Amino acid sequence: MSLTFKNSIFWLFSLYPIEQYEPDPVKKLMNSMRMTSRCRFNASSRINVISKYSFFTTTFLSLGIIFIPLIQNSDVPLHFISKVLNMMQIFLAVAILVYSVINGTARYDVRSLALNECGDKVKDLIRQLRDEQHKAQSSSNVLDLTKYHEDYKEALNESENHSRLDYLLSILEMPEDYKITGLKRAYYKLKACCLYIIPFILPTLMIIAEFVFILDLLGISHVMPSFLGGDPLLPCESK
Repeated sequence: MSLTFKNSIFWLFSLYPIEQYEPDPVKKLMNSMRMTSRCRFNASSRINVISKYSFFTTTFLSLGIIFIPLIQNSDVPLHFISKVLNMMQIFLAVAILVYSVINGTARYDVRSLALNECGDKVKDLIRQLRDEQHKAQSSSNVLDLTKYHEDYKEALNESENHSRLDYLLSILEMPEDYKITGLKRAYYKLKACCLYIIPFILPTLMIIAEFVFILDLLGISHVMPSFLGGDPLLPCESK
């Protein structure tokens, strides 16, 4: 009973060593390359998602700029005065311009591709090292790791480094190598989730704001008119 209780405490507070010590230099290098490869793939996937979401955000905001003048020229009753609509069009135009410049400077597609290629190269090195390890064991020879260290370093230099978030996701995805349990695992998952969604907060708020503005404009919802010079219940005449 005491042993079970002790194991439960160790599991709950994750008191085990997170990473087991590996004395074999070949296995140690292989484990390091496996972790790096996983981190690179996670970084590539994360940046690719940001790129796609940025494209969606730009497209959605652009449709808002197109929709507002079209609806102004129709006979649909609107709940904002023309000055407010013109102000919103200018704001959206500037926001799209700034957002597009930032995304262009970030080079998401290029970075994602480079990180993915780096992960592939490291995986190839792992396969080569594993084959050489089997050959060395069968012939009782000592494996020279100098070449693999150099190739490993060269592969890493061909892309940017992964972030702390990518490393955090990787250790959570590799329970056979990193023993993280109980409250610590829950904390790491929460931390990873918070770090992951940070880049999406601002574009999501912009999308929601535009969507709510258009719904208010058509009188479907009544969130913004009282703050922007409109009547939430009565259509506004053009001024």
